[in-house]
Amino acid sequence: MKLIGYAREGRSSETLEQQVHCLMDYGLNIENIFKERRSSIDGNRPALSECIKSLEVNDKLVITRLNQLARSIRHLEDIKNFLEVKNVDLIVIKQDLNTANKKMDFYNMVSLISEFEMDLRLERQLVGIQKAKNNGVKFGRKPIDDKVVKKIKQLFTGGMSIAQISLTLALGKSTIYRLLKQ
Repeated sequence: MKLIGYAREGRSSETLEQQVHCLMDYGLNIENIFKERRSSIDGNRPALSECIKSLEVNDKLVITRLNQLARSIRHLEDIKNFLEVKNVDLIVIKQDLNTANKKMDFYNMVSLISEFEMDLRLERQLVGIQKAKNNGVKFGRKPIDDKVVKKIKQLFTGGMSIAQISLTLALGKSTIYRLLKQ
């Protein structure tokens, strides 16, 4: 029986180094930890494939969080089935899951699956945001032209109220207050 670890640095999780330290603190040797830096979305994870192939009967696969291991509920189910065939236990350190404990609490499992799905959504969202940024999409407020800012200041110093400026320039009051503070 060996402890085999897997660590993957995605976009929304702890760093690879943090995961490796956590696995080593759990008792794994560094040479028994498979590591990779890739998104789970493309499905191409050679270190995970190598890790799974290296597992022998009665080994224990140790990870820090479920979202490091699988890219979907279906993928998690496939891995679970493979582990069961080899009689390999899965230990998820940060989520306090150990399949050697056959008496898993239903609510604990539902909680883990919900957290797993939330982590996957967050990772996919971050990947999407990065792709959009790479394609030139700008996020956040649209900048207000300097001419408009000057006009706001002129109107305000000329005695016009914030509400009147808001109506005149079709800008929100909070935007006007923010620009006047600058």
